[in-house]
Amino acid sequence: MKSFIRKFLKYFWFMHKPLVFRNKRFKDIHRGETCYILANGGSLKYYDISKLPKRDTITCSYALIDKRLNSMNVKYFVHTDSYTLYPFLFNHHPRAKKFQKNKILPIFNKIFKANKHLTTFINITNIYSVPFFRKNVFYYHKFHETQTPNDDLAGNFSNNRAALDIMLGISKYMGYKKAILIGCDYLGVPPLMGHFYADRKPFSMPDEDLSDYRSKVKLSSKGIDVLVILPEDMSSPEFNYSSYESYFNLKKEYQNNHDFIDEDYLQMLRDAEDFNQSHM
Repeated sequence: MKSFIRKFLKYFWFMHKPLVFRNKRFKDIHRGETCYILANGGSLKYYDISKLPKRDTITCSYALIDKRLNSMNVKYFVHTDSYTLYPFLFNHHPRAKKFQKNKILPIFNKIFKANKHLTTFINITNIYSVPFFRKNVFYYHKFHETQTPNDDLAGNFSNNRAALDIMLGISKYMGYKKAILIGCDYLGVPPLMGHFYADRKPFSMPDEDLSDYRSKVKLSSKGIDVLVILPEDMSSPEFNYSSYESYFNLKKEYQNNHDFIDEDYLQMLRDAEDFNQSHM
């Protein structure tokens, strides 16, 4: 039965392939430029990113709930998960493994409503969710496997193993020459665990070996110059890196999530956490 469902879905989404042809308009539109890729790492709680020099910014997930982004030049938002924008979802968390009411949907509905001006990329599996019939919403999908990551945003976009891979693939398709990675703390050693929106404080994992993850991201980043920004007590063996302190001259000063996120968002995240959904 599972094999049949997988084959059916593969065929079903392949029939939607003409929809991604619209993305041809983005091919090399930023040729030779530099962008920020902003992820959701816990290091963002230690540095005031509102003070960053303005550059085109590509971001994802819950990043737009951070009020500090209002002073940044966010141009592109990517929703990177499959089948997560419907009233019900299958929760793959080890403590769930079942269909549940979608508790993260109100968060994203609020994000999308507040950011209608942004160019948004969404996995095509979410196309039948109500909010996305807008001119500035575009779709991508991996229609079949490839041996190496494929960045063809207007075709088979197979560079989609994780959120960072997707953002790197999109930036390459658009022609950016260099990407400055911020909040990508899993690329550092020792890795800093946690997210900027979490109630708990980020923590280092000295014994956590994420070298396999870093190697896969390195493969995904082939074709673009990458600089990883980390706290000054971290390094990145596979990537060129610098620190928030030396590259941006930012002072390390911890802030709680409620210092830059509205309470209604935080409460929705806590509700989702109760269903083991907030980190999907």
